[in-house]
Amino acid sequence: MRDMVLQHLRERFQSLNDIVETLDPALFNSHLEVSKNKTVGEHMWCIVGARESYANALSVGDWAGFTCSLSSTENWGDVQAALVSSEAAFESALSQVGEWTPERESLLMYLLEHETTHEAQLIRHLYGLEQTLPESVKWA
Repeated sequence: MRDMVLQHLRERFQSLNDIVETLDPALFNSHLEVSKNKTVGEHMWCIVGARESYANALSVGDWAGFTCSLSSTENWGDVQAALVSSEAAFESALSQVGEWTPERESLLMYLLEHETTHEAQLIRHLYGLEQTLPESVKWA
């Protein structure tokens, strides 16, 4: 099951990378005319922070709080670099896990849920902005 969760996580990582790579940078600060919505950049901040935070949690074996290194959600290059570095941080933490405890297994599932939720929100947001999505995006 862990291998399947990891496969799905990596697919979500790639999907979000594809979305960002094809997105007009001017849309990073766009809002929809609905309540309680985030900009594309704000979604990316949360995604990067979750990847970094779950990587840390995997390293220590339990949730250790949320932090995010992404300081600017407005710059396409910064966001793209942070997506890549947060994915690398996750893979590094994964490679150093000595013992797979139930807590670590649960952390993987929570990260998959988080990635999938934000991917769906971004898809809806971008459709609301009348944007097309890459063919590689599974849910689009």
